[in-house]
Amino acid sequence: MIYPKINTIWKRDEKGYILEGDYSAEEFKNIKEWDVSEKIDGMNMRVLYSKEPKIGYEGNMTNLDFRGKTNATQIPPFLLEYMKKTFLLSLVESIFKEAKEASLFGEGYGPKIQKGGGNYRDDVSFILFDVYVDGWWLKREDVVEISRKLGIDCVPYLGLMTIDEAVSLIKNGGIKSKVAKQEIIIEGIVARSHPLVLYRNGNPLMFKLKVKDYLRAKNKCGVIT
Repeated sequence: MIYPKINTIWKRDEKGYILEGDYSAEEFKNIKEWDVSEKIDGMNMRVLYSKEPKIGYEGNMTNLDFRGKTNATQIPPFLLEYMKKTFLLSLVESIFKEAKEASLFGEGYGPKIQKGGGNYRDDVSFILFDVYVDGWWLKREDVVEISRKLGIDCVPYLGLMTIDEAVSLIKNGGIKSKVAKQEIIIEGIVARSHPLVLYRNGNPLMFKLKVKDYLRAKNKCGVIT
């Protein structure tokens, strides 16, 4: 399973500048409160568990597979090695013993993952942000509990907010990261409808917003990276 695309809350013009107030999805207008978490600047990763073996990333039959954002994404060897050491099949099976399939979504982050990744931590790691089990998106508290059992971090929760409150975190220059070892400004936020609402295709209603979206809008120059 590939993680659903998360839209930026605002539409963009032909030059890529955000159009504040012009929602990228009409559904956003109908949600009063959002669960907001810190967006981590890393490499999108998936941990895919299946009770029945399937063809894995390396072409072998396996119950536990590691993939990037897409099936074609090349995973750096040092990150793949970390994933294999961290997500032992016996441990994952014990957590999802009643499940036929489970997908864990997160970010590989740290040195050599993204520019400035060393500001987060000194070593490579994986931070969890969502879990999908047998057709169900798990609640935040369940995702946190799974991360605890696996001995990994979960993305920091910033609070229950209105759209105006969530946007103000980014529009006013951002806040300090709650997970980074250095005092750096968060990359952005990801907000999920509270309570969870799904699009007709079954994807969660979510939006994202990055600090650089507003910095670029203010400067009216530069390139989105």
